[in-house]
Formats: sequence, structure tokens, C-alpha cells
Amino acid sequence: MRSKRVRDIQDVINARKQKLQETVSKLTGESCRQLIAKLCDRDPSLIFDILEESSEQMSAHGGYHPPPGDAPSWCTCGNCRQMPSDIERVCCQQIPENCFSLLPDFSMLVLDEAVLSIAQRYREDVLAVPRDQDVNRGYRHTAYRQFILWHYGRLGAGNRRVVPSCCVWQIRDKFPDSFGQYTGFKDGRLA
Repeated sequence: MRSKRVRDIQDVINARKQKLQETVSKLTGESCRQLIAKLCDRDPSLIFDILEESSEQMSAHGGYHPPPGDAPSWCTCGNCRQMPSDIERVCCQQIPENCFSLLPDFSMLVLDEAVLSIAQRYREDVLAVPRDQDVNRGYRHTAYRQFILWHYGRLGAGNRRVVPSCCVWQIRDKFPDSFGQYTGFKDGRLA
């Protein structure tokens, strides 16, 4: 009985996927572009899937150019800088034109002080975490959390990801430490 129900559900899912594919195949190029833009407005993290596809197509067609000589050897986008530990040597893996740190969404969601201030207030209210007295450090840490939320969604306590170097340095350049001392990535620590 249960396996028949599972098969019925799977048949419904497959039928929906097929209908979606048929509908999408009938769209014109312009309506596809408009739909993609609308979907990205609704869920900004979809931009990462589009950029990944764009980078793969550029690489496959020989349109990719290596990063400038001053970028570290592990960097693909050309906007990373050297990082102190191996775990922090992460690039967004995009072609230079699609680097995450250069996207308008990054500026708006991760670097905008009004957005960061609201995120800090939310954190204060929900988690009862006091605001950092060092304004730039507070904005930096909030910006790192905003990037993770934008790119991965909510991860949960203790589940941590490394922010790409290009993005880390954009954040640090906008909200610098007066002594140039940065903590760096701490794996598995609750924050």
C-alpha cells in the first residue's frame, strides 16, 4: 500500500516537472530573461546558480582569462588577496566579471550600513546578543553573517562556512580594524 502511494506521489512530481519543462520550452528569450530577473528578485541567492552556469559556459567557450598576476594562485576571480590560513584561502570561483564581491546584490545585502544595522537589531532582539561596542567590528561580523545567509541560507548553530577571500576583503576594506588585526575564520565555533 505504502509503495503504491510513493509511486503515485512520484508520478505527480514527474508530471509537474514535465509540464514545467514544456512551459519553459515555449518561452521566448526575452520572456525567459524577464522571468529569471523576477525569480532573482524573489530569491536573490538564485544569482549564484546563474553565475555558476555563466562561468561554466565562458570556460567551455574559451572566454575565461586568468586573474591578474597579483592575485594568489588559488584565486579564479582575480579579486582575492592572500589569507593567513589554508582554510581561508577560498575564492568565489567565478570569472572576474561575475565575482561575488562586485555584484550589486553584494553591495546592497552585505555592505549597506542600513541593512547591517537592521540585521544587528534583529540579532539583538531575537538572540538578546548585545551590539558590539566597536562599530566597524560589529558591521564586519554582521556582514559576514549576511553573506552566509545570502549565499547558503540559514545554517544553524555550529554549522559554519568560509566566506570567499574577495568578499572578506571587500568587507574589511569597508569596515577596517584600526590596527589591521582580524580574527579570521574559526571552525565550529558558535557566534
